[in-house]
Amino acid sequence: MIINEKLKKELNTLEKSINSILQNSSLTDFQIENFLRNLEKTRYNILAEIKLYNKDVEFEYEKIKTIDNEYKAELKDDILKIYVPEVMPSYKNLKTHTYKRILLNIAEITKDFAGLFNKEVFIYIKVFDKILGWDIDNKFIKPIADALILSNVIKDDNMTKMFYCARGEYSEIPHTEIYVFDSKNVNEFLENYSTKK
Repeated sequence: MIINEKLKKELNTLEKSINSILQNSSLTDFQIENFLRNLEKTRYNILAEIKLYNKDVEFEYEKIKTIDNEYKAELKDDILKIYVPEVMPSYKNLKTHTYKRILLNIAEITKDFAGLFNKEVFIYIKVFDKILGWDIDNKFIKPIADALILSNVIKDDNMTKMFYCARGEYSEIPHTEIYVFDSKNVNEFLENYSTKK
């Protein structure tokens, strides 16, 4: 990969930010949170540059693999299953670029399913995190519905078109699983899904 000036600038900014943190032996919560916000912004910009680079390469083997490549969507038995290789952001960290990146990635992988749902849908969201005893109501799930509207998989997320359920679980591999289907099948889905281990 040829590192262009924009990417070089992002990497230099990241290096300076990391060095600043490493040289400081006592950090406030504000300094740590500010560093993490800037880290997420830089990560977003680097991934965006890699995505642009991947569009221009001639051969598949030349592409650089990133976390964005791990987003998946498949339709099986009228259920659209979406795999997000990361945890949904918390309300506390909404000033990061995570929301935008997750939204755009979900919209990208679901665009082939545009027009799939015209009636009311149910969205079952399962968030896996590597923390014990965390609160599911602290997770910000808005990027999911917004992405599905952007890709035209669902028409709207108002109360007549969509409702959802979110569940949290522990996992060594943090990720999010999303199931989208016609709301008339919600009872059958929940009965079948609750029996799975």
